[in-house]
Amino acid sequence: MTSSRKLRVGIIGAGSFANTHMRQFSLLDNVEVTAFARRNSDRLAEMQSQWNVPNGYTDYREMLEDPDVDAVDIITPTDLHMQMAVEAASAGKHVLCDKPLALTANDCQAMLDAAESAGVIHSTNFNQRGNTAVGRMKRYIDDGFIGGLIHANIWWGMTNQHATRPEVLSWRFKPETGGGTVYELIHVFDMARFLGGEVSRITSVLHTADKHRPFTDLPEGMDVEVPDSSAFLLEFENGGYMVAHTSFVTRMVEPDGTTFARIEVSGTGGVIHTDGRHGLKGYSGDARGQLAELEPGPAYPQPYERFVNACLAGDQSLVETSFYDGLKAAEIVDAAYRAWESKSWVSVGS
Repeated sequence: MTSSRKLRVGIIGAGSFANTHMRQFSLLDNVEVTAFARRNSDRLAEMQSQWNVPNGYTDYREMLEDPDVDAVDIITPTDLHMQMAVEAASAGKHVLCDKPLALTANDCQAMLDAAESAGVIHSTNFNQRGNTAVGRMKRYIDDGFIGGLIHANIWWGMTNQHATRPEVLSWRFKPETGGGTVYELIHVFDMARFLGGEVSRITSVLHTADKHRPFTDLPEGMDVEVPDSSAFLLEFENGGYMVAHTSFVTRMVEPDGTTFARIEVSGTGGVIHTDGRHGLKGYSGDARGQLAELEPGPAYPQPYERFVNACLAGDQSLVETSFYDGLKAAEIVDAAYRAWESKSWVSVGS
């Protein structure tokens, strides 16, 4: 813990996803959530009662004026992120924002500029680095286990078809709320940068299998304008490459009903595979070898913990997934869409 006092956090968008954030904050002894913001007053009161949070606001701007809030955690639809983050930074609040950081790289840049201008701590909630084996795999890569990366594969699928999950809400399939298998599963692009370094160019295939479908909040249905499966070939600046595949239309789940990324990285001296959510298998050496179970190591720190510690220490360097990282992932998304439109390779950040 970096300070004897606790960081006081207000959550903007205290809906169902806030429960995950609250569980993460409850694991830390140097933070307390002092306020919720949600437009529905009845649901707001329910969340306050559930988590014993003293202050509630139906207008997040009132929260930004609360002197008992040091930092905000934004968990709203993606199209609201930029405005809220910029206003929070202007109010002197540190900002943790859920992914995707914004709907375009230009909007992400505006958020980064606002946070840096205000001198507040900023973080993008790429929580899959700690929620899967990715962070533990990265430790092995940094220790030279695979040598130089040659190629990698990421597969991440979810069961979101109406027949298998009729409870799915329509926002997951709307472009304006960051739906679809490119933006909602932007984690794969953060994983790519995390494991292989900066991406130089990308080409993509974006596919929509269910072009019209009903949702629990839209029983009459709607036309689907985002891809429900996607494939990408990414080339890293260091010369390695990665194949990434994301899907909402797979029928496969794990025994506990969840899904998570499956990853393989191969290098000049070894190979590592994920083995379940947190396990790893690998081989390192000059001869041909067999995969063996690897010691995965301790849990990888989540963005929540890093953000809290950074805010209390006043040290942005303690944040691993800053708004800059949200921007770089968004640049890959923007390039992926341009690549599909042009049916060609597209340079990232161009």
